[in-house]
Amino acid sequence: MRARCTWADSIPREQTKEVNILRNTYGSTRYLEFLRSLGDMIWLQGIDESTVYVGGLDTSGADGDYAISWRDKTTQVIFHVATLMPQQDTDPTSTNKKRHIGNNFVTVVYNNSGLSYTTGIIKGQCNFCDVVVEPLTNGMNLITFLSSTNTPTPLSDLKPHGSLLVNDLPLGSIVRLLAVNANNLCQVMRGAKVGSAYSCNWIERLKRIQTIKNRNLTPASSPTPSRRETQ
Repeated sequence: MRARCTWADSIPREQTKEVNILRNTYGSTRYLEFLRSLGDMIWLQGIDESTVYVGGLDTSGADGDYAISWRDKTTQVIFHVATLMPQQDTDPTSTNKKRHIGNNFVTVVYNNSGLSYTTGIIKGQCNFCDVVVEPLTNGMNLITFLSSTNTPTPLSDLKPHGSLLVNDLPLGSIVRLLAVNANNLCQVMRGAKVGSAYSCNWIERLKRIQTIKNRNLTPASSPTPSRRETQ
């Protein structure tokens, strides 16, 4: 399975507007440690896209030099990290960042603003849910799962009974697990909405292999004999 639904951003003090959040180019030390705990830092330029999933990120430098990636035996996840993408003076509304972030199902927000985060601040047709991390004192963090009212069906099954209080050590793995599970459920819901069942990449690959196999096994039609050959 490949997931490009998640991204991470840092909200400094007293920022509540989308454009200000997207224009951030750095975060706190704890935010950087959080990014490292989500996955591996990969160099985008010249990367082999046949083996590493980049989720639509440009590999020539337009979307930055680095990204956060995580993988196991069956899954690859790419995090569209706003602070790792370049902020151009010619792009005051961060359209280049938004074209990736606005197409993701899950928004991972590192909220260091001191204010509560409201779902929908980062707008997009596919932004269905938010995993909000609020750093606290003594190395503790508050994780809150928010879902949009625009989701095809409720995401209550994924939502914990309350906010989770965890320390810095397992933070990245817990957030990643929440984000990947939410992404999978969003894909299932989208498939149900358009009337087609969701299937993972492995099943889709098998279907294509079987199609190619059946196409090659189909006997070619015999050529029509010429009039001279029938005489």
